[in-house]
Amino acid sequence: AKMATKPPTHDDYTVGWICALPKEQVAAIAMLDQRHKTLPKQANDPNNYTLGSIGNHNVVITCLPKGKIGTISAASVVIYMAGTFPSIRFGLMVGIGGGIPPRVRLGDVVVSVPTNEHPGVVQWDIGKAEQGGEFTRIGALNNPPSSLLSAISTLKTENTLNGSKIPMYLEELRNKHPNIVHEYLKSDSLKDVLYKANYPHVREDSRPGHSEPNASDEWEDQEEEKEEDNCRYCDKTQIIKRKPQEMKVHFGIIASGDKVVKDTALRKWITQGLGKDVLCVEMEAAGLMNNFPCIVIRGICDYADSHKNYAWQEHAAAVAAAFAKELLGYVQPSDVEREGRVKDMLPEVIQCLDAIKDNTTQIRSSVNKREDLEVVNWLSNIDYGSHHFDIHRRQHNTSTGQWLLQSEVYKEWHENPSETLFCPGIPGAGKTFITSIVIEDLKRFVQKDTIAIAYLYCNFRRADYQRIENILSSLLQQLVQNLSSLPSDVQNLYQSHQMNRTRPTLNDISKNIHSIVPRYKKVFIVVDALDECPVSDNCRARLLTELFSLRGTPKAEVNIFATSRPIPEVTSRFNSSLTIEIRAREGDIQGYLKTHMTQLRQCVTQNADLQGAIVKTITQAVDGMFLLVILYVDSLMGIDTENGIRTALRRLEATSKSPEAAYNIAYEDAMRRIEGQSERQAQRAKQVLAWITLAKRPLKKLELRHALAVKLGEPELDERDIPYAEDLVSVCAGLVTIDEASNVIRLVHYTTQEYFERTQQQWFPSAPIEILRTCITYLSFPIFIEEHCERKSLRQALRKRFELYPLYNYASHHWGDHAHADPACQEVLQFLQSQRLVGASCEALLLSETGYVDIPERMNGLHLAAIFGLRKAMEELQNKDDLDSKDSYGRTPLLWAANNGKENIVQLLLDTGKVDKDAKDNRHYTPLLAAIKAGHEGTVRLLLDYKADASTKYDGFTSLSWAIHGRHEAVIRVLLANDQVDINVSEKGGQTPLMRAAKYGYETAVQLLLATGKVDINARDEIGWTPLLCASYWGNESIIKQLLATGMVDINAKDDSGRTSFVYAVESKNENLMNRLLATGMVDMSVKDNYGNTMLSYAIDYGDEDIMEQVLA
Repeated sequence: AKMATKPPTHDDYTVGWICALPKEQVAAIAMLDQRHKTLPKQANDPNNYTLGSIGNHNVVITCLPKGKIGTISAASVVIYMAGTFPSIRFGLMVGIGGGIPPRVRLGDVVVSVPTNEHPGVVQWDIGKAEQGGEFTRIGALNNPPSSLLSAISTLKTENTLNGSKIPMYLEELRNKHPNIVHEYLKSDSLKDVLYKANYPHVREDSRPGHSEPNASDEWEDQEEEKEEDNCRYCDKTQIIKRKPQEMKVHFGIIASGDKVVKDTALRKWITQGLGKDVLCVEMEAAGLMNNFPCIVIRGICDYADSHKNYAWQEHAAAVAAAFAKELLGYVQPSDVEREGRVKDMLPEVIQCLDAIKDNTTQIRSSVNKREDLEVVNWLSNIDYGSHHFDIHRRQHNTSTGQWLLQSEVYKEWHENPSETLFCPGIPGAGKTFITSIVIEDLKRFVQKDTIAIAYLYCNFRRADYQRIENILSSLLQQLVQNLSSLPSDVQNLYQSHQMNRTRPTLNDISKNIHSIVPRYKKVFIVVDALDECPVSDNCRARLLTELFSLRGTPKAEVNIFATSRPIPEVTSRFNSSLTIEIRAREGDIQGYLKTHMTQLRQCVTQNADLQGAIVKTITQAVDGMFLLVILYVDSLMGIDTENGIRTALRRLEATSKSPEAAYNIAYEDAMRRIEGQSERQAQRAKQVLAWITLAKRPLKKLELRHALAVKLGEPELDERDIPYAEDLVSVCAGLVTIDEASNVIRLVHYTTQEYFERTQQQWFPSAPIEILRTCITYLSFPIFIEEHCERKSLRQALRKRFELYPLYNYASHHWGDHAHADPACQEVLQFLQSQRLVGASCEALLLSETGYVDIPERMNGLHLAAIFGLRKAMEELQNKDDLDSKDSYGRTPLLWAANNGKENIVQLLLDTGKVDKDAKDNRHYTPLLAAIKAGHEGTVRLLLDYKADASTKYDGFTSLSWAIHGRHEAVIRVLLANDQVDINVSEKGGQTPLMRAAKYGYETAVQLLLATGKVDINARDEIGWTPLLCASYWGNESIIKQLLATGMVDINAKDDSGRTSFVYAVESKNENLMNRLLATGMVDMSVKDNYGNTMLSYAIDYGDEDIMEQVLA
């Protein structure tokens, strides 16, 4: 009988096979001739190993932890592997990579071998800046071991004579592992497509109205982009035609770094620096090649461009693994024995790992800067900088505002740590001008990475900007811009949301702000016009709470400057702050008057006594309101006699001191001057004022010019009817101005807006209907039917349309808002009954500004009436179209109405009894879920009253969890009061709504859930997390306080790794959290995790002496 073969021990394994992705590990395991039983690991070794043999070699296969790719992760894996398997002599880094065309094709294999100038792997993102802006690469890495290089030479010879064995090994995979054949072997569905280098990938998205308020920006894309077809919107004429060829194996340089390469400019930059021998780019090898004997084998799955997709990855992993198996067949065991043990090299490997970490943190190449800019721009599209430029550009005199800058209070504010200066002021006092002056003054203190300034200009006309998430995103963006390197937290935020096509939550943004502020020694935050920050959705209160919470940031001083009208809701928040009232000082008034006196007629410029009278009268009359100075000077512009000027001055002296009355008189005077012009000029001025006042958002110059050129009912616009912007301003008696940086034409002040909103019926009573009819006329131009936008190039086509027809964007987004002025307008009904006009306008309405477009087709008049809440139109159309008609994404009019919070339409449709209240779109999205995600409390309540199904899930989560995700408190209350809602339901990943609230740090939601008395406070998800563990991991101390206060939580509950809440507190070095947990007297210090780690070992690994003392206490 045969003697039993002794099973291999740890010392019998000589080859380490490292993968970065699970799909690479599957291919590796499939190549084993035999699989061996697992062996125990060393304590603290987090790797998981698959053991087996290929030919005469015993092989250890391991994979980087999920989500941990890059050079540092690869090096860490090797350190643990060498400790558990001490006889490993070399490594194979086998997997997928991006190919450099034209030599390399998809499905080819690239092997790292040295050239005359470079080793086999070069770390492309490590270098140093040289004089003149050049970047010298210093990341040259070790050559592969001699045993592998000798084997490669033999392999090349055999391949030349007899061909590669890769096809044979792939055929073996087919027979041994039929379950993975479909993914890992080449099929006809795999197309080798290479686009021209200057043609970027075209992404499309279906989130309606992301850039405008008519449709919810919470609505995610409706069609998940298929991995094998994610270039469906790309122009196929941009594909480079090439002859088919068989798979090839290439030997040369692999460029490795810590960033994914997915744009041709970066690819070109890398190849220019390293030459034509660069064949592949990847992310892990540089972590291994430093003082570690290794060869890198990559199957090519993409071309490292923006068209990067996943279709080829499994097959590329399979061919790379097959080549690795073939290579091992030429490696002699005796040659392996002569190689040194990796374990003996560990000190050098660890030293190099530290160096990699230093480089990752400190070295910022020009490539990094370009990628950083992409992230920074993604954070926010609010351009406060342009607004600031326009204000500062119009500063009337260099001495303006010096009274504030030279005051002791201002000096005390900017010199003292974490001080707040509040500057209230009556309307028109000059608060915004003072804010711009303060910002300019603070710029002298700004230092990169040390002192930063961030500013916000609140503006009640910019409703699209003024959501708390948008405001704080801008604040985060400005703080990031002053850092010399992009924080990893922000990079991770970008990557996670880009991948899912989502925007950061308020909690995401707040956490990042709080993590960035301590990087500075001092941060100045300036906020103008807090009174104009909306109270809806609690925006103003949440902004102030966030700003004030920053003042307690450790290691950083946060000084806040804020202005506002003196309203109690704002002033009460600044009771303990330094305060200076803003009002027009005599010096500022007189400086302005002297500067602008030359613009008056000769009766003034030639009469010094009259000039003195003007200065004296206006200074006394304005009573601290700088805006009145400007308006009063404008009122004197057309007067050409001394008696006329003195009569006007006497009228000013008699003006009431009440701000509202003073402005009313000033604006009425301006309107009298407008009506004193020719009839044509007066009519034009009223048109301008009406459009600016009634527009739903600020208008660009070109938009207004086109609007005024439209002739109602005409089929096209005659460009010879378009007026010049300067002429429009000139007829408006100083009430209109143009912001040059943003090209917005606007009223001079918000008090002007308030005046015309009050007096609209007096000055332009028919304007609302005229604006509606203008929009409909513009949208109905036959050109928009004749020049249909092709779906594959929709974004480009719409951009061209917006350039040629500047009013089209505004009209598409807001005609429905203006339609409420005339619900029975026949032009509206005619427009809604034209399928092609409706379709064209919907393309513009639903175009997203985020870079993704996927506009639904088959939109009809009912859908559009539902979006805008047009009940009369809906009633007229309901007998002509199916009330449950679906667009191409399966959305009904009811779903559109619910998503946009149009309760009148929801009520109308439900009352007909002809609609399915729970109709799901193509992604199982119901009207109720749409209303919940958008935060429409009234619509949610209405749908629930009609027994809409509240238990439906979307993307694995219930209605309650989506309400928590959106922080919609009112909606949460409505749902908790409904018997259909199960508050302990197990959702995606086994999470409960309470866990979601704990993760997001949403205190109110946790409080509401706990108050029901029904919540399972110790429920577990799929990885063993309880709500307390979830809150501990994310560091949400306020949630932990709430949970502990119940006295019902299991403080020592372990997750699937054996970690407890206290372990997570130690890992994050969160002393406040540790103290809170320890204060319960219930923390078990004797617990061990699944790897045998104790509390003390965690304290040693992650903490400092203070933390260890707490653990040992």
